Amino acid sequence: MKTLICLLVFTLTSYAQTNTENTTKLNHTVTGEKVYLVSEVDIKPKLMYGENALYRFLSRNFKFPKSDTFVTEIVCGFIVEVDGTFSDIKVINKIPDEYKIELLRVMNKFDEPWYPAVKDQNQVRCQYVLPIKINLM
Repeated sequence: MKTLICLLVFTLTSYAQTNTENTTKLNHTVTGEKVYLVSEVDIKPKLMYGENALYRFLSRNFKFPKSDTFVTEIVCGFIVEVDGTFSDIKVINKIPDEYKIELLRVMNKFDEPWYPAVKDQNQVRCQYVLPIKINLM
């Protein structure tokens, strides 16, 4: 019997994205403050313990849904808050609902702090886009 070994390779790249189709929201505090795009800030938000913390977390916790469709990329967006948390997770690209539910479940569990974005020497809320590439090996 052949065994299939799946290896998730996650690519963390930030780029500005305004498409908000297929959205789901997590609990957060609405401050009414402006949300900046990554291209509008002086210093981009980044993970306090480095990008590898998110890579490891996703690869350990994401469980592939039983679906007829295999997804090769999931693009999600969220807001990095001034306090280092993130909120408003949104799945941007069109993928089956099973994948959306699983991604939101995993991202909801991720609690590593972020350094917030900085604009004009002030910490600001910033939209962050995370493309997740999935490679089957």
